[in-house]
Parts: sequence; structure tokens; C-alpha cells
Amino acid sequence: MFGCISFCVGDKSIEINGEKFSLGDITTQFLNLPKDKYAAMREQLELAQSKLNEYIQSKKLSDWYDANEEYIKLDSMICEFPCLMLLRENTDIFTEAKLLTAPSDDISEETDFELTEHDLEILNKINAYEDYLEHPENYGGLDESYITSTRTEQTFIMKTPQPPIPEPPPEKTMALLVFPGNLAFKWKYYKDYCDAYAHALYDIASFNTTIFNFIKFFLSHLKKLDANNYVMALDDFFNHPRADKFIANPMQGTGLFTANDQVIMRHQPRETFEGSGEYKIYQYYEVESLQALLKMDFYKALETGYIIRKCEYCGRYFLLKKGYHTKYCDNPAPDNPQYTCAQLGYHRKGIKELQADNPKAQSLRRCYLRIDKDLSRGVITHKEKDKLYRTAQDLYYDATTQSGTTNDEFEAQLASKNLYPMCDVVRRTKPRGRPKAE
Repeated sequence: MFGCISFCVGDKSIEINGEKFSLGDITTQFLNLPKDKYAAMREQLELAQSKLNEYIQSKKLSDWYDANEEYIKLDSMICEFPCLMLLRENTDIFTEAKLLTAPSDDISEETDFELTEHDLEILNKINAYEDYLEHPENYGGLDESYITSTRTEQTFIMKTPQPPIPEPPPEKTMALLVFPGNLAFKWKYYKDYCDAYAHALYDIASFNTTIFNFIKFFLSHLKKLDANNYVMALDDFFNHPRADKFIANPMQGTGLFTANDQVIMRHQPRETFEGSGEYKIYQYYEVESLQALLKMDFYKALETGYIIRKCEYCGRYFLLKKGYHTKYCDNPAPDNPQYTCAQLGYHRKGIKELQADNPKAQSLRRCYLRIDKDLSRGVITHKEKDKLYRTAQDLYYDATTQSGTTNDEFEAQLASKNLYPMCDVVRRTKPRGRPKAE
């Protein structure tokens, strides 16, 4: 788990294991991990680590078995959160370790797990079948190659049979469980795998503690919300005289927010989506720490002009893709899921303050200005203006009284290209130039 994380950064998005997210979405999910659930995972990790240390001292397979049971519990806790499941490796290592260390008359601490020819034969079958599952197009068909004759300039198609589809392999032998080889190899691989859980949970604490402070003391106080100010605020954060208080560090026992991360990057051209015909150059990354992934996601979001804020109603963090000075999110309110936090929050504050930081009210105001501009230019009539006003007001009422409409979706509803056809209004083209002579 988390041993090597591969992802792609594209146009305002990040793609992990085939799933595409808006920049900042992954960071927001990690910032919203419940503190009590995270504390329970850390407690379970410490218990599992103590059991592993008992095995290191005793070398009894029964102690390894007990430690593995605790890691199985930790893994099930991690599977409760989609953001962690997304990065979790799909492996049977804990199941195999359980089979390997379970009480048995045939296995003891002195058992030799050296590979035999039979073990190697099964391993080759397993590798062949896994390669087929990953690249099925390379099996069971014909490879076509084109050869052009230099004398006749004719092209011939050569078809070469591909390897047959391999049969499903037999079950692993004891020597192949966890890792092929003797007990020392198996233990080292298992220990490294378990250590990745500890590194991931440690990275979450280090990253979240630091970004909580950045959002609270720097981002939330910005007057002008744009990408330049976000990045400038990040620079101020890192170079602040009290940076050691804000940034997680071992001296204070808050973790380690690393200054440098190892990253492997490559560029690859690809279609923006299948069949679009539009190509862009995407950046592919490989990192060995969860913290490096979260930094990339968060920093790229800031550069794009996205900001993460803390909802003053529910306390959860939410992603804003436009420079709104809103204080509430569009998620269902925990105490009343029929309404969003924004609806309940603005209702509690009252109408006077609603216009100042309510993004939906700002969108409605901008819509009015666009309609008034069209009226002044003579491209719509007063009757059409009134109709557009009424429809925009109805959309605003629905968006502010019913859950499910985000700020961006409401902005799109009020866009002229959507609102005018909805009202059967077509702008008139004003004649240009001098009138024709009679």
C-alpha cells in the first residue's frame, strides 16, 4: 500500500488508477478525514506494530499471526474511506500471511521455504497469467505486420500467431506465499509492506496539520481571490517568521512536512478523451509518499485558481473553483440533510449579509447586469427583459431553497447561452454602418 503512487496531471484535473478528479478534490477529501476515525487508525497501527515487535523478539510464527490479524483490522478501517481505498494496492498479502503463519503440524519456525522446480513452474504460470490479464491483446490472436517490396512496391500483410491464452494457474504453494523464497525474504517483504501503512498515516497527519494552518491563517484572510494571490500567500506561509509553528515538524511532535520530495516525471501526448480528436501533453508522475501526491494536487489547484475553504456551518473543507467570498459549502447540512450548509447558513445570517458573500446572489446580480446591457443596446425588448428577470429569479429561488445545485451549476444556468433559449428570447442584430441611400 502506498509503496509507489502513479498519477497523471492534465488540464485542471488529476487522474489516479483510471479515476479522474478536479485538482484539489483529493486534498479536500483527506482534509475531511474525521479526526476520531484517524485517531482510531493510529491506535490500531500502534497495536499492530507492537505485535510485530513481539515476533521480532520471539521469532514465533504465532506472534506473526497475531500481528497480521491486527493489520487486517487496520486495513478494513482504511477501506471505509474512498480517498484511501483509491490508493490502496489490491493485494492478498495479509490473506497469504495468515495462511503461512496459521497453526499447523507441517510448518514451524524451522521450516525451509526454499524454492523447488515445482514452485518455479507454478510461479511462471502465475506470471504468464497476470501478464495476460494486463495485456489480453497480446494473446490468442494474430500479429499483423506490413512488408513492402522494393521491386514491385506492393505491400504484403504478414500474420504471425500470438501466444495462446494461458490457463488459470494453480494455487500458490507455501514457498510462494507473501513472497517467493525462504522465511527471511517473506518477512522483509511483509515488513516493508506494513511500514507503508505507517508512512501513509504519518504523511496524512503532517500534511493536514500544515494545510489546516495555511488555510486558517493565510488563505481565509485574502481580500482578492485569484491564483496569483493564492501562490503568493503560500510563499508568505513558508517564509513567515513563525513558520516552524505553522508547519508540521518533529521538534513539536506534529509530524514532518518535507521540504523536498522524490518525484519521477515523464511527458506523454494523448487525447483529452477518447474520440475527441484534441490532443494535449500530459504529465505523468511517480512518487513514493502520499504527502508528495497531496502536495502536487494542492499546489496545482492553487495555480489553477482553485481554493479550499472551511465551511463555517459544518466545519468541513470544500473546494471553490471561482473567487467567491462564500463561507458555506453546498453539501447537505449534517443536522438537516434536506438543506445545504449554504442555505441554512445564509438563512441564519439574514438578508443584509447575504449579498456580500453569497456566490449564488452574486451570480444573479451579474445576470441582471448582462440583461440590462442587452436592453440598453436595443437587442431585447422590455417585455423580454422582464421575462428573463422572472426566470432568473425562479432559478435563484430553486437553487437557494433546494439542495443539489452547486454554485458552478447555478452560474451555468444563468449564462446567456442557456437562459435566453429557456425563455425563447433571441437577441436582435443591430444594423451597422451608414443607412443605404434611397
